[in-house]
Amino acid sequence: MLLLKSFGIKRYSTFIHHILFVLLLYNIYLSLTLLKASSLSKDCGNEKSNTSYFHLTLSNGRWDSRRMVKTFDNVIIAEQKPSGMVCLATQCSVDRLHSIVELANNWNGSISTAIYVAGEELYYLQDYVRFLRRCYRSIRQTVTFHLALPANQFPQSAQSGFTTDQLPCHQNPVTVLSNLMKLLPETLKRWRIRMPYPQNHLRNLARLNCQTHYTLVTDIDIIPSIDSAILLNTFLSERPKCLKCVYVLPTYEVHKSAIPPKNVTELIKLKSTGLARYFHMEVFKLNQMPTNFLMFEKSSKKYSGIHISHKVSKYQLYYEPFYVSLNNVPSYDERFIGYGYTRNSQVYEMFAAKYQFEVLANIFTFQHNFASQKKKSNYREIQYAENLALFTKFKKEIAARYLLSHYL
Repeated sequence: MLLLKSFGIKRYSTFIHHILFVLLLYNIYLSLTLLKASSLSKDCGNEKSNTSYFHLTLSNGRWDSRRMVKTFDNVIIAEQKPSGMVCLATQCSVDRLHSIVELANNWNGSISTAIYVAGEELYYLQDYVRFLRRCYRSIRQTVTFHLALPANQFPQSAQSGFTTDQLPCHQNPVTVLSNLMKLLPETLKRWRIRMPYPQNHLRNLARLNCQTHYTLVTDIDIIPSIDSAILLNTFLSERPKCLKCVYVLPTYEVHKSAIPPKNVTELIKLKSTGLARYFHMEVFKLNQMPTNFLMFEKSSKKYSGIHISHKVSKYQLYYEPFYVSLNNVPSYDERFIGYGYTRNSQVYEMFAAKYQFEVLANIFTFQHNFASQKKKSNYREIQYAENLALFTKFKKEIAARYLLSHYL
């Protein structure tokens, strides 16, 4: 009996020792796990700050023919798959990207956006795009981003700082971007002022990445009227395909103090009170004159819905409307860099190739600005002179290419 009792005590003691040993091992395991987690959290902070938010490897990409600009497709892809018949292709430098908020809300469809970004701008651009996608559903769902980087201000790294993650979404996107731009090095700020901006590279990059049959190519600050994509989808789906028809959206300037017009009726009312006017009416009338705004306004009043108001009967040199077209139109000539002749050179070739321009009613685009004549800076004067000389050569090339008897 005593032996059995002694045996039971020993078994119980052994059991306790096993339990204590297991608990000891478990404590060691927890300690190691916590140490590892602590180490990982430190590494995670470093890793986060050195990780690119964009899908981007700087050693990849595609150089242009003169190795001046390197482009990257689809660095951020919209959550929604492109649908409908038309995509808006737009472009900008980093400091103008805030306009994408209003543009995306009004357009209400697929958008392909090409951004010119230099040096350390890439770091802050990623933070800003991250802020926009977190705070604006329309941007997250519909906007796909592409990049163009200059060879002489190529970024050293593709990292992003995640500095906007704690910003509340009610912050004004203009203010958020402005604050980020203030953080740029002074040398880069000075370079940006006189940089030769490759508009046509960016237009081609944005347009060729649209996945729809039709494209509307604009600048970032050209805002379409509300639900333009939806209205154009209906219009285009009901029309027989015309390979050489392009559809012009008349463009206006709307004063900064005015409430953005929701429709043509409100636009005409703003115009009657001096708060809206034809695009570039003050700085360069030839830019939009062939559109014939009065015919557009009369047709929009007379008939409802999108329809063809009239055809542009005669080409005029320097005409550069914003238009919807199939993707068979000529590319933008990338020899034109900086200020002057970037868009109208492409329209010149389209008229030489016998494209028909038709003005749409009850749809329009506008810019929040009354443009005024200002003395061009020296660097712009140089760019303009270089592009004017190139345009003279370009017209001769187009005349030979399309067997024209003369050129304007």
